[in-house]
Amino acid sequence: MISSRMWNRLLPRFASAIWAIFKLALVAGAIALGSCSTTRTILQTAPDRLPKNHEETGRAPLPETNSRQLLQSELYGEVIAPYRVMPETFESFVLEDANATLFQWRVFAQYGTTYRRPLDIVLLMPDDHPNAPVILSQNFCPNNEVVPFDQVKTPDDQGFCSEMGPLTGIFTFFFGRHIVTPPLEEILSKGYGFAAIYPSQFIPDSRSDGTTVMDNLFTPDTDRPGALALWAGLTDMAAEIIEDEIGERPMIAFGHSRFGKTALLSAAWFDRVDAAIAHQSGTLGASRLTDDKGEPLSALVENYPHWPNRRAQTHADNPSALPVQPRDLLALISSKPVLLGNAKRDVWSDPFGAFIEASAAWPNTFDAKEPGNFRAESSHAFWQRPGTHGVTKEDWEAFLDWLDQRHWDENSARP
Repeated sequence: MISSRMWNRLLPRFASAIWAIFKLALVAGAIALGSCSTTRTILQTAPDRLPKNHEETGRAPLPETNSRQLLQSELYGEVIAPYRVMPETFESFVLEDANATLFQWRVFAQYGTTYRRPLDIVLLMPDDHPNAPVILSQNFCPNNEVVPFDQVKTPDDQGFCSEMGPLTGIFTFFFGRHIVTPPLEEILSKGYGFAAIYPSQFIPDSRSDGTTVMDNLFTPDTDRPGALALWAGLTDMAAEIIEDEIGERPMIAFGHSRFGKTALLSAAWFDRVDAAIAHQSGTLGASRLTDDKGEPLSALVENYPHWPNRRAQTHADNPSALPVQPRDLLALISSKPVLLGNAKRDVWSDPFGAFIEASAAWPNTFDAKEPGNFRAESSHAFWQRPGTHGVTKEDWEAFLDWLDQRHWDENSARP
């Protein structure tokens, strides 16, 4: 029998062991929740400096016509904005406490002749800056959580975010305080508007539901686009609606992880998008497909078959044979300002691979000589912080520093 004295000595150790196990479980749960990371994220680190004797031997980007065609046929499918059906509702609210005005649209987005779904668009504009550029963000969570004001509509299906419940704190702890809600007060005070859309309203971001929707929307023998291509089109549609209401202004596509991919696609395809911030966009974003550092294309097409087109699956085991590469996508945005965000321990998103692709895509305008060389004054910039996959206070400080340079004034993509 254990004496009370021995028990008093063992109890703290026992409690400490339980707490350690609990923390490990939280880390494992957080990694699972993220769906974009593996244990590589906490076991490896991307470099801040180029390795000694590093020599890039990859090819130069393809001509624009070739790359645009091949990116659509081999990876994404047709990148096109849905048909815009006139807003079902439009509302505006003066938020005196925030010194801002909230605009809200509920529209129907239609693709093809049969597929029509509602889409909510929320815009927060600073009253002191009526001509403010707009950061147009695609998000994992519904608009009422991204822009948490009582007036913001709640969608019929809130999906993953509403189901987190008490795990919300854990989710934000591991993936950054701004993984759901950006620093709206700082954004407004800096003279930017912020618009939010929830792409899962249009195509569910689910392996089962998303694939079912895509298969029902397109016949089996159709070279259907993937969800990434259709989500990218939502950015153009939202930009058009906003500009029709409050006037033309710079539009900056913003997204993290899978929506970092759509930010790049929307900037590459649509003139209304004037700049892009693609944070940790990874595979099928800015990162390399032909190295062994990040998420393999085979893992992506298996876990997220609704993201690319069907033909991407035929390249899954041999991406080196692809006739098109991420540098070709980045080269399509060479005339627009782009910030690529990264984190050293987010190896699953392959920061170093993104650096190599950016160096090849923008040989004359990419001023980052090494991955750790962030230059806000560069129109094509590379941001890399310590830490893992997520959106942090430090990320937004860098984003806003870069935005404050107003690179689009010199590189306007508008016709």
